[in-house]
Amino acid sequence: MYRDLRHWLSCFEECGELKRVEGVPCDLEMSGIAEILAREGKGPIPAILFDDIPGYPKGYRTLFGLLASPSRLALCLGVSLEPGSRLSLVKSWRAKMSTLSLLPPKAVAAGPVKSHVLTGAEIDLSRFPAPRFHELDGGRYIGTCDGVIMQDPDSGWVNVGTYRVMVVDRERLALHMVEPQHGRILLDKKYSKRGRAMPVAIAIGMELALWLASSIRLPWGVSEYDYAGGIQGEPVEVMAGPWSRLPIPAHAEIVIEGECLPGELTDEGPFGESLGYYANLGLSPVPEPVVRVKAILFRDDPILTCAHPSKPPHDYGLIGNTFQAVRIWDILEKSGVPGIAGVWCHEIAGGALFTVISIQQVYAGQSKQAGLIASQLPNTGRYTVVVDDDINPSSLNDVIWAMATRSDPERSIEILRHCRTTSADPAVSPQEKRKTKLAPKPLYSSRAVIDACRPYDWKDEFYPVAQVSNELRLRLLDKWGPLFKEFLPSA
Repeated sequence: MYRDLRHWLSCFEECGELKRVEGVPCDLEMSGIAEILAREGKGPIPAILFDDIPGYPKGYRTLFGLLASPSRLALCLGVSLEPGSRLSLVKSWRAKMSTLSLLPPKAVAAGPVKSHVLTGAEIDLSRFPAPRFHELDGGRYIGTCDGVIMQDPDSGWVNVGTYRVMVVDRERLALHMVEPQHGRILLDKKYSKRGRAMPVAIAIGMELALWLASSIRLPWGVSEYDYAGGIQGEPVEVMAGPWSRLPIPAHAEIVIEGECLPGELTDEGPFGESLGYYANLGLSPVPEPVVRVKAILFRDDPILTCAHPSKPPHDYGLIGNTFQAVRIWDILEKSGVPGIAGVWCHEIAGGALFTVISIQQVYAGQSKQAGLIASQLPNTGRYTVVVDDDINPSSLNDVIWAMATRSDPERSIEILRHCRTTSADPAVSPQEKRKTKLAPKPLYSSRAVIDACRPYDWKDEFYPVAQVSNELRLRLLDKWGPLFKEFLPSA
């Protein structure tokens, strides 16, 4: 069976992780529910499928929290997961990724996404229940859990990136891409600089492997289609877009085709972002590229997939945290740092600003070496903390305990100044960001590396930890656990 979005939703429903809800408005209420569950919910956060949306035909649906639980993410990646251990997800995905082979897409004549095709006067973006996500947002967003498809005019490389897309009117969209992202480079350097219009296709409700691939950072020249094929073990089926001729996912729920004209901008935002702020110039709209829509394709009863950024944790942070942790781990080992026991990028910091590396210390300076290398990778920083291998890097309790008891600020903290950042950084002033809009220039911030390992020169004499041994813990749970089962987490 081809594993499109609907296949996966049936799998989620079978394992009790899909919640169907009817009658919820798309203005603030859907996203508000998703945010409350992500931050305050107990147990696995369900995928939420909203139907019977006021003001829209029955059957037009939205989906939130697609891969918000470790079990669903593990299922879609095809990897194992130890109960209650997010770090095991990193380890198992890293093992699979080490042998992953790229698998190019398979061209087909047509697919379910071509069930309905709108062109010309039929085009009307308001027919879809695109949510307003946050109370201070400047518009409705049809693209948050999407894949924006572009092609390098020189090499033919097809890039699929997850960029946010705001509805401007019936036939125009605003496309937000920050400076270092591949899509922005293609638009600015390969099309606009040459005075050419750039064809664009925006796919919504894709097969999950393709959305996973589009939402992470792959090397320039590697197509997300190929990577997604490797994840799912079979090629992604694509068809030629009827207007753009770009390869589009044949099993997507919705595809919007259009073009970006050189220099054409419109106000986009404001929009609440994944670090929990309106960080791109606060509540001021920012000029962003326009997509002039030429065709809309969609399936019967289309599903508009949504990712809701907000003050962390939010409903899609687990994906970025897991992939980024694997990436950091691999780079550290390839850089010659031995003894890496675990890496985790904490959701509470948006997965980008608080990274923890667990190591087995084997030589002096190893902990600082690991921290300095990791701190300079794209999408990492503000704080990189290195801990001993008895500390679970995914447990904030363990990490803060190690920082408070094993580090001495004067010895343990390195502050690195003048490091690169982006306009999404809430620690950069609006004044600095305005300067980059007037005349492109780099933005900078500082980063800190905290060595929270036992001091290497006397680690063998470091004070013993006062806690129940694992052997005694298991014996006590076996003997007395049933008396306290309502107070203990389930296995």
